[in-house]
Amino acid sequence: MLTVNSYVMSAASIPATRGGDYARYLEGKTVAPERGDYYLTPDGELTEAPGRWLADPKTLEALGIEPEGPANDEDFVALMEGQHPETGAWLRRAGPDGARGGGIDGVFGAPKSVSTVWALADPWQREQIEQAHANAVEQTVAYMRENVPLVRRRYGAEVVEEPAKDLIAIEYWHTTARGVSGADAPDPQLHSHVVITSAVRADDRIVAVASRPVFRAAGELGAFYRSTLAQELAAQGYPIEGGTGKDGKYFEVAGVPEALRDAFSGRSREGERAADRFRARYGRAPERGELRDLALENRRAKTLTNRTDLDRVWQETADRHHFGPDHALQLLAGERPVHPAESVVDLIEQHLTEHRAVFELRDLHTVALEQTVGELAHTTHSSSHTR
Repeated sequence: MLTVNSYVMSAASIPATRGGDYARYLEGKTVAPERGDYYLTPDGELTEAPGRWLADPKTLEALGIEPEGPANDEDFVALMEGQHPETGAWLRRAGPDGARGGGIDGVFGAPKSVSTVWALADPWQREQIEQAHANAVEQTVAYMRENVPLVRRRYGAEVVEEPAKDLIAIEYWHTTARGVSGADAPDPQLHSHVVITSAVRADDRIVAVASRPVFRAAGELGAFYRSTLAQELAAQGYPIEGGTGKDGKYFEVAGVPEALRDAFSGRSREGERAADRFRARYGRAPERGELRDLALENRRAKTLTNRTDLDRVWQETADRHHFGPDHALQLLAGERPVHPAESVVDLIEQHLTEHRAVFELRDLHTVALEQTVGELAHTTHSSSHTR
């Protein structure tokens, strides 16, 4: 599995030979949603919300898929294996090696302060944050379809990359990070797996998704997701603090204690410790592929916890940092952070030229999104769905 990371957006290529298994893995973690208990089984075991399709209803209907309501696991498995869900016919041509291409799994994760507020908030406030995340993911998929050339097409001897007419994608929404050694419960981490099974060409032919353009655009897509999420949260009344994290690329909800955010970042600390051990052993920093291997090596299955125990552990952690549901609610009525009066144009120019004199249009889009997070609205042509 080839992976490209961009803090709160990562993309992974899923080979066709593993497509069905990966679809079954995501489906095996779901449960039919019930208001307030969507991530629990009737016995109280931690599970996640069922998938929802992110594709044009006409595309889904042509495949015999019901556009509304939770996704059907058999439809998803068939598409990941390259087959029509209704007829079983092959949807994509086989390549020279006999393979029919796989899918792309993009992961969009909310900043830790957003997940922290979600974890400690009352149910209505949780739903509010969930909807903001859902809207941001959906708009990012629309942005990807419109701006990233996801189709490779041959015209005579020339192979070109061009935008897709539509994407056949499904979103699986998760609420916790993987457990780490010694932890009582997994940390809160609101994130979505968006699996693109295929693309629809301009001539309506269903084809495999070109993975390289997605990897190249990972930074831009992550910036668009963050910018849209910040805008959604700001519209709800949350104070947004931009310019956080490495190189000022990210944002947080202002007013959430940094120490609490760190306490809910067990996976990050575990990864840092693994990198330290690597440096001590080999005398150098691990490279990207080696970091991925370290992450997989230290990964534990998510701990199954009932909702009461999960909320109790989260609240106990928050209590130690003097933060709770009342504080989460008060964020909606708090003062907005004062942003520096520096020109947006100057900020964009500064970040673009800090490390390079020549840059691509994609770099300009990325930096512009990062430096205007939570302040400037942007739209796509997608329609909004309610989770």
